[in-house]
Amino acid sequence: MICYPRCELETELRRVGSSPLLAGSGLEIYEGLLLSSTLGQLLDEALSGSRRHDFLPGGCDFERVRGGTPARAIQSVAGGPVQDALFVSRALSTFVAQQVRAPIRPHGMRASYSIYAGEGAHLGIHRDVRGCDVALITCLHDSEPNAQGGAIDVWFDQAATPLNEVRDSCDVGYIRLALQPGQTMLMHGGVLPHRIPPLCGDRVRIVSLMCFEIVQ
Repeated sequence: MICYPRCELETELRRVGSSPLLAGSGLEIYEGLLLSSTLGQLLDEALSGSRRHDFLPGGCDFERVRGGTPARAIQSVAGGPVQDALFVSRALSTFVAQQVRAPIRPHGMRASYSIYAGEGAHLGIHRDVRGCDVALITCLHDSEPNAQGGAIDVWFDQAATPLNEVRDSCDVGYIRLALQPGQTMLMHGGVLPHRIPPLCGDRVRIVSLMCFEIVQ
């Protein structure tokens, strides 16, 4: 009997199931993980880098497991020397490995920055691409950190639910979390469906995004 994609999602859960982070809520938010001086350098790098405007309309994503082409309206900036050094540092890798209690390695050659600027900036429902088992997201700037739009919606109880089913019932079942400037979130983004809800007004959010793969 064919049970794709639910069987594949259940296999993914078993693969990373020894993670204490996943055994809890699947994510954690840390205060002061990065020094204020490092946060400032990362923000300067994000603002000075070349921006790529990334827009995809809704209704084009048919992925059911992870990755895909979620709707989006964001600006992306490739990492620079400051973020590069942090991304491959032994201290950061050791920290992430301790949180998931498994060997990890950086996913890809470098990390990136995402800028959500102005009315409607967003990223649709998705799980992170293969190889990005856990995402480390640091908020570098938010012009309205306590806005009703929050920072991220997470479907904590839908780890084995195909993405098309999550999209079909996207108005229910999620919890909206805030991520204040200076805070860092470590999340099992390859398992938990999540989205960045549309911004309102002139709000601007800038985050550093790093992905790590759990090596079994």
